[in-house]
Amino acid sequence: METSIIDSLMLSEKRRDIMILLSIESKSRDEMAEALDMPWQLLKQPIKELKNVGMIFQKENVYSLSNNGRLMITALMPLLTMVDAFSSDIDYWKSRDLQPIPHHLTKRMGELGKSSLNTLSLDYMFEPLKHFIENATQTRYLNIVLSLFDPEAPSLLKEIADKDIEISLVFERNTYGKMNENFRDELDELNNYKNISFYCIDSEVNPPEIIINDGEMAIIFFNQNGKYDYRELLSSDENAIAWGSELFEYYKGISKPCSKNNAITPKP
Repeated sequence: METSIIDSLMLSEKRRDIMILLSIESKSRDEMAEALDMPWQLLKQPIKELKNVGMIFQKENVYSLSNNGRLMITALMPLLTMVDAFSSDIDYWKSRDLQPIPHHLTKRMGELGKSSLNTLSLDYMFEPLKHFIENATQTRYLNIVLSLFDPEAPSLLKEIADKDIEISLVFERNTYGKMNENFRDELDELNNYKNISFYCIDSEVNPPEIIINDGEMAIIFFNQNGKYDYRELLSSDENAIAWGSELFEYYKGISKPCSKNNAITPKP
């Protein structure tokens, strides 16, 4: 019976869609057909199969999840969304290095499902920060994990800071070393802005590059060789931005304010 239940959910997109729909609220057959944009005749068989394994029940003309069905869809939803997300770009995801992602967030990577994969053009392949900022809408804040050396970052950050946008920036430690070596004065100047906070990751972790504002997000996951292959995930989906924001806070949490040892003095 357990195998039949798992098969009922995992091997049929129609059955999954029905379960997800009914997890929101009970529906009549006409409401289901309209919500799923599918003729009732195509829904009759998957509904019968779900009833046979006890996932849904029918009372008159209304269909609802059973207690078991609600428990099952709640437990399987993260996995189902992850399968959908990874299936959209299998070649991309199988080549990503996801080890720097904390376990509690790897289990929820399905929340990135409504993201688009973008390959940067020659004009921007070495400047993902510039690409994102120039295409971003008006924003109140900008959260960044900077893992790529970007010679335009200081001037871009100054331009944004001058607009009184709150900036919180976490440096990957090697990237910070290169930035500090080449742009010490510029970083010192930026650190005098009251709306900018700098942090340095206090470990050897190699995080993805993350850029998030009020309504948009860009994440660059490196490939399994730790290399940047000019591809990024873009999303304006609320769930994806929430996931990315939690990832940013995780890296911020394992960081320290850049200190004199890092050649930047934290604000009092």
